[in-house]
Amino acid sequence: MKLQEIAEVIKGIHLIEGGKKEKVKEYKELTMLSLEPISFLDERKFISVDVTHQVSQKQLTKAGDIIVSLYSPMIACYVEKGQEGYVVPHYMSIIRVKSYIKMDSRFIVHFINSSRGRRALAKMSENCSYSKPTSLPLVMLNEVELLAGTNNIMERL
Repeated sequence: MKLQEIAEVIKGIHLIEGGKKEKVKEYKELTMLSLEPISFLDERKFISVDVTHQVSQKQLTKAGDIIVSLYSPMIACYVEKGQEGYVVPHYMSIIRVKSYIKMDSRFIVHFINSSRGRRALAKMSENCSYSKPTSLPLVMLNEVELLAGTNNIMERL
């Protein structure tokens, strides 16, 4: 089962700070340091950004979302209740499980952070690059096979 079959993958936004124009809103934005390798968001490492335009609700975190860094190391983190409304930057993506799919999104976090998931991401990246990849295009993230090989594990037991 490919990721795009069960979830929507949304690219983060590139925010431009106010500058000379008046600010419309202040947001908290995730950073690479706010993605903890043990799969949670560290709110102490967010940054405040004053912007001159509203950010689409689609590009703000919601409880149950998965945030994935598109650059190495490609860490996935689960968004807990109370962590809604944060801006996801352009170098990360949001994986939002489709509403009609009955799957705990923490499974996807676990898969991406596992050695098997990292191998799958690296393999997908190598397919679109001639050199050692440091970033993962959204197209490749959509194509990652989540449950490939699960039956092989059961057959070995």
